[in-house]
Amino acid sequence: MKFIASTLVLIILLVMIKMAMPLVIKSIVTDWFEAKGLTTQIGEIEISLLDAAVSISNLSGKDQEGRGFVLGQMSLSWQWRAILERRIIIDDFEIQSLQLDAVLSENRLTNIAGLNVTRVDNVATQKMAESPTRLWGIRFGNSKALDVNVCIKHVNQSGQLSLDYCFQLERLVWNGTVDYSAFDKKVSDPWAMEGSLELGGLLIHNNLRNRPFLKIETIAVNHIAIESLSTIAINAVRVENLSILQQQPNKFLSKAPVFSFEVLDFRTIQLIALNDLRVGVIELKALSTYLRLTKEGWLDIDAWLKEHDGDMKVSSQQVTTGGFRFLVNEFIATSNKDIIFLDERYQSPFTVALKDVKWVAKKISNHATQQDSSASLVFAMGSHGYVELEVSGALLANQPTITGKGKIVGVDLKMMTPLTRKYLQHTINSGQLDSDVKFNVEKGLVNSVVHFSVNQLVLTTLSAEEAKAFSSGFNFPLNTSLSLLRDRDNSIHLDVPVSGRFDSPTFDFEQAIVAAVSKAVVEAIINYYTPYGLVFAAESLVDLANSLKLEPILFNSASVELTSNHVEQLAVISKLMAQRPSIHITLCGISNQQDKEKLFRKSLKSKFQQAHNEKVLSVTKKQLFLLNKIAKERSVHIKKFLIKKKGVEARRIVECLPRYDPKGVASVNVTI
Repeated sequence: MKFIASTLVLIILLVMIKMAMPLVIKSIVTDWFEAKGLTTQIGEIEISLLDAAVSISNLSGKDQEGRGFVLGQMSLSWQWRAILERRIIIDDFEIQSLQLDAVLSENRLTNIAGLNVTRVDNVATQKMAESPTRLWGIRFGNSKALDVNVCIKHVNQSGQLSLDYCFQLERLVWNGTVDYSAFDKKVSDPWAMEGSLELGGLLIHNNLRNRPFLKIETIAVNHIAIESLSTIAINAVRVENLSILQQQPNKFLSKAPVFSFEVLDFRTIQLIALNDLRVGVIELKALSTYLRLTKEGWLDIDAWLKEHDGDMKVSSQQVTTGGFRFLVNEFIATSNKDIIFLDERYQSPFTVALKDVKWVAKKISNHATQQDSSASLVFAMGSHGYVELEVSGALLANQPTITGKGKIVGVDLKMMTPLTRKYLQHTINSGQLDSDVKFNVEKGLVNSVVHFSVNQLVLTTLSAEEAKAFSSGFNFPLNTSLSLLRDRDNSIHLDVPVSGRFDSPTFDFEQAIVAAVSKAVVEAIINYYTPYGLVFAAESLVDLANSLKLEPILFNSASVELTSNHVEQLAVISKLMAQRPSIHITLCGISNQQDKEKLFRKSLKSKFQQAHNEKVLSVTKKQLFLLNKIAKERSVHIKKFLIKKKGVEARRIVECLPRYDPKGVASVNVTI
């Protein structure tokens, strides 16, 4: 009977304790929060001592400014027997519907959940670390967090709100264990972890801009294995449907993130000693990019990066310089979505859209920078064009050594009109680009050649004044120069050398491109036309284009008849005109003193032998008429031969006024 009575008393005592514990816990929690300045409310607290489990619902707290927290439900279970071994083992932990406020100022966390955070006393921390008190160990098992919302605000030194973000997480599920065994002196590194992690429905929202900063559908981390912090291994990480940096809506788009993708896989990950990251394969699928440059000349992304500049500066002590190393054996990126660059600085926006992208890189390392790496890139541009590039060498060295090749096929040049309007004062009506590229970089010094083929290029000058200003500014009369290089199929071929240090701070892209193309055009004209009798090569392309002269067609004194030598010379000219259908030639007939002497030998001996001055020998009107007539007949005979015998169109041959030059050569000058 005494045993039964004692048992009944124990049961009643346990029931009373169970009934009293929620009230006691509520009272303790409420008093603690109120002492911190928070008004607190607590719903139900359920405790099962036998099952070693506790559940708390509807817990909330707010300070006078409305900051605080709201917790829908929290539950956990533990193991009693582990406490005897100075260990806390939590088998299951779950929270639901958590809302939390946090405030940053002075570059540190100053308030979280309505509670002010004070600086840690380093002296007190050191004393605690040196305390001989035996530490407890802790192990977490499966955990789950559902519907978590954390809002963070940053107040700058002026007391103004400079940052306001809210983090939303639909679910966080951990299946595995996290073990901290500091109490066990036999263990050199107390941390150990094994399991898998999944995050779903992550959204980071910028409240000041009222648009998303980051959205991720899921992050799955498969099989994390941490035996110590010096060796961390992860089998695989998958990120699905990520978008980051929502653009400012404008007339060209309603919504578009700067960067997004459907799938990102990391396979075989190792982190050694917290400073050596090694990844087997990184694979990116369905990449999409929308990069916008505003009329003011800054990227829309700059607004995200600069919105709190100066308020959250990182001190030199916070920056870890050097030491961290990474190696990626292979990186693969593929996409059937658009990758768009939009530049609004021009009269009409300049847009480049890439599709069907495949990018592969191997052996990417920031430590072994002299080690050879390789990369290849293929993408479509426009309706039918595409680009292929391959490079290899020490790509990440401070002064890289790189060799590579590439080609551009069928790229429609009309897309370049916004650039040509600004830099060349011309619009592109039509044109297609093909190119072969072979480049070489030796310790940072570029020495490469780009082979351009431009087909059916038609340019229109914006205005005569602007075109003239461009020509005089760069010594580059564009339309005239290109006409000299057009083949019979209306294509233009250029070899453009590119040289210099690509990392030079004084490098001017606009000047470099115009100078390189101008030089290439000059060299191409000289090299091409020399076999056809080019006799003038100027230093300036303006002079060259305005004074491109072939060897004159020489005539015997007082003669207008074509000889066999003339026929051979005109055959070369006709061949040139067949291969360059856009060029025209000008024929200028000249008569000279020898023509005059032969025509008027008798009269010269009598009347006109002394009739001359230091510069020009005098002639009568009648003599000048006859001399000009001979000069004209010479050019007429040449034009008639080219039209009737060689099939050159009459519109392509222009005759200038004949002239008498007493000190000149009896000839017809041919100018292109």
